[in-house]
Parts: sequence; C-alpha cells; structure tokens
Amino acid sequence: MAVTTAEVNGTTTPNDWILSTGVSKESAVNLPDDDATSYIDSSNTSGTIQTFTVTPALNQGDTITQIDITARAKRGGTLDANYVVGYSFTPQGGGTQSGQSTAFTAATNWNSSTFTHSGLSVLWGSDLTVNVRNTQGRRVFVTTLNITITYTPGPTGPAAGVFAHTHRMQLSIC
Repeated sequence: MAVTTAEVNGTTTPNDWILSTGVSKESAVNLPDDDATSYIDSSNTSGTIQTFTVTPALNQGDTITQIDITARAKRGGTLDANYVVGYSFTPQGGGTQSGQSTAFTAATNWNSSTFTHSGLSVLWGSDLTVNVRNTQGRRVFVTTLNITITYTPGPTGPAAGVFAHTHRMQLSIC
C-alpha cells in the first residue's frame, strides 16, 4: 500500500460558498491550518455546496483502497452547525465512485473531523472532486480540506500498459 496526499487546485460547480478571508478559496482550504487568516463561509442557507477539483499523484492502474478527507471547521454564528464532506471521481473504464460523510459539527473553536471511506478497490481514472456542504441554515467556516488517498500501485514497466509488439518475419525462397 502507498499513501499520497493531495490539495485542491481549483473550484467547480456547485460553487456556493464565499471566500471570507484570504487570497483564494483554494489557498484558504489548503494546508497549513491557518484558521482566522484564510477560510471559506457557507452562509446561513442550508444545503450550500462548495466543490473543488483535485489532481492526485496517481497513475492509471493504481487501485484506490481508501480516501480520507479531513476538514477543519468552526461555526460562524452563535449556534453549532452541521456539515458533511464528500468526494467523487471517474474510475478507469467509466462510471462514478463517490462517498459522503455523516454529519460533522462545527462548534465554537476550530476542530478537525475526518471522513474515512475504506474497503474500496477501485482503479483510478480521473476527475477527482471534493466538496463540503452545510446541512443547516447556520454558518460554517472551513479553513482546511486535507485529502489522503491510500492505494496499491499498479504494475510498472513495459508490460504495464498497452504496447505494440514488433515481429520480424523471415521469408525464405527456395
């Protein structure tokens, strides 16, 4: 087994959360845990979703066995607020692989919660996205989304991929 961590590198739709403080939404949720220096804000509308693109250091043929998403969050108002995190990607060969956490609670202080989706055996394909969604009409601030992927590396070398064989024929004329 191998492990790789990945950071978000762009936003995609739905793109409902606002950048409360910081340079960009991407930098706000990437490490380090800079708390009040940069974070995103869900607003008070229940069901708002912020989706990010991620480009992990994986190769075709790698088999994903586990995905962990750690979110560092706190409430943005006077009441605790619930939120969920999730992911989605296209496995090799097509289709969709996705997962979503149960509800986490954003409380008074910054706190980290981790969603672990284990027991997977899915060939990496493309288009990994991660998202965060508030599940109540209460504000949630998120300062970090950390993505860790556990996988079994695929075969490497000439036999690993598609390759052409060149055969030489010898013709004898008598």
